[in-house]
Amino acid sequence: MIIAVNTETCIGCGRCVESCPTNALDMIDGKAALIDERACDGFGSCIAVCPTHSLYIEEREAEPFDWSILERIDFDVFIDKLYKHYKPAELEEKQ
Repeated sequence: MIIAVNTETCIGCGRCVESCPTNALDMIDGKAALIDERACDGFGSCIAVCPTHSLYIEEREAEPFDWSILERIDFDVFIDKLYKHYKPAELEEKQ
C-alpha cells in the first residue's frame, strides 16, 4: 500500500507535500510526486488535504517502509501540518 498521484487532476497546490510527515512527496514540474517510496507511510495524511482528490492509495510492489523515519516525526508538528492544510468550512467560520 503506497500513495499515488493522479497528475491529470493535481492542481499543484502543494498541500499534500506540506502535510506529509515523512517528506515522501515533493513538487515536480508543478505537480505532486512521490519521491521516496521508503518514506511513504501509506497512512494518507496527504489524501486528507488534497482539494481535488488527486492522491490515492494503491497496492503495488514498492520498497519497504523505513520504520526509523517514525522516530524522527514530532506528533505536534504532524498535527499542525494537517490543521494548516485541512480546514473544513465549519472550522474556518469559527475563526
